[in-house]
Amino acid sequence: MKPQPLAEDRARSAGGGGLRICMVHYSDFVVDSRIQRQARALAERGDEVHCVCLNDHEEIPVGAGKIVLHRAAAGKPRGGKRAYLEGNARFFSGAARRVTALDRRHRFDLVEIHNMPDALVFTALRPKLRGTPLILNFHDTFPELFATLFDRSPGHPLVRLIRAEERISAALADCHIFVTGEARDLLAARGVAATRTQVVMNTPDERIFGARRDPLALPQEGPLRIVYHGGLAERFGVETLVRAVAMLRADGAEVELDVYGSDAEAARSLAQKAAEIAPVGVRIAPQPTPVEEIPDRLAAAHLGVVPTLRDDFTELLLPVKLLEYVHMGMPTIASRLPVIESYFGDDVLLAEPGDPASVAAAIEGVRADPVLARQRAVRASLRLAEIEWRRQRDGYLALIDELAAGRGASVA
Repeated sequence: MKPQPLAEDRARSAGGGGLRICMVHYSDFVVDSRIQRQARALAERGDEVHCVCLNDHEEIPVGAGKIVLHRAAAGKPRGGKRAYLEGNARFFSGAARRVTALDRRHRFDLVEIHNMPDALVFTALRPKLRGTPLILNFHDTFPELFATLFDRSPGHPLVRLIRAEERISAALADCHIFVTGEARDLLAARGVAATRTQVVMNTPDERIFGARRDPLALPQEGPLRIVYHGGLAERFGVETLVRAVAMLRADGAEVELDVYGSDAEAARSLAQKAAEIAPVGVRIAPQPTPVEEIPDRLAAAHLGVVPTLRDDFTELLLPVKLLEYVHMGMPTIASRLPVIESYFGDDVLLAEPGDPASVAAAIEGVRADPVLARQRAVRASLRLAEIEWRRQRDGYLALIDELAAGRGASVA
């Protein structure tokens, strides 16, 4: 049997060199670890990746290829629901113009749209009409998030309209990528289907975080250093964690908390609340922390906490921050949510969402029995090894090559 070419060879043979790929994402490339991970995997083997995003123009050499950032909007506006909708509309308009202009110049081999919103697929109409393969990468389920943000029931007309938008947008794509099998199954159950689907899990990039670290024993003396990093929106429950730390310190426990967020304005707001709740022992980084700096921040801590609140949207999440804590060998506490529990069981210590007393009790449990905490961390690390990025990357690159090799004939 003739051996199959490696992914790198297929990429080059598809176009006489690396592929030209466009990614569209309504986010900041510098702090978006998922986008960075995928874009770097492509560029390292020689592909040219154009990211239409919120960043100023920049060309980043990576391996044998490069990543080029193209700004489609100035940033995500703050100010409530109206600003949220206006920001989405402004980015959609800018991204549509950018993708059209870039495709005229580069004639992309493939376009990957990262939701939200799902309707961003329509920014790629020109390459789609040329026969260019189009991927819709479902980072999150938009109907559930919309219902949560706007306090609407699943049966509300606006939520039903968003579900219709989801189906229409998905129908334009040739392939769907999901972050978990649970998200894939949910969308399939409500009629969102594609010729090709694939799960590419959002696991830590070894090129940034290094190899999985052996869990270490917790210190017997001195403060227990707790860390949280990532989104600071209310649904992520960081205020619950701050209150838990305040309760512990009020009881005389030596605990400290460092928070590294992805949004400067949200960090200022949280810092004001934290100053009232826990005047001592809680530090909120004022500026977003670049992905490359996160491993050093985590290495300085003993315990990672993922205090996500419960709603229809968060019940579908497997937070990457949780996987990063496990990758770093840290004992981890997480909210008792279905997907988290299905992947890790009691290999991470579970607390009730939105309950500071439950989170505080879990932290106390880690300090009281460090041997058990380390045993849990060891088991969680072994579970992570089954889904690590190296495995996800190989499947992702093979999918990109398969779609690019089967693209339709180009038209002017």
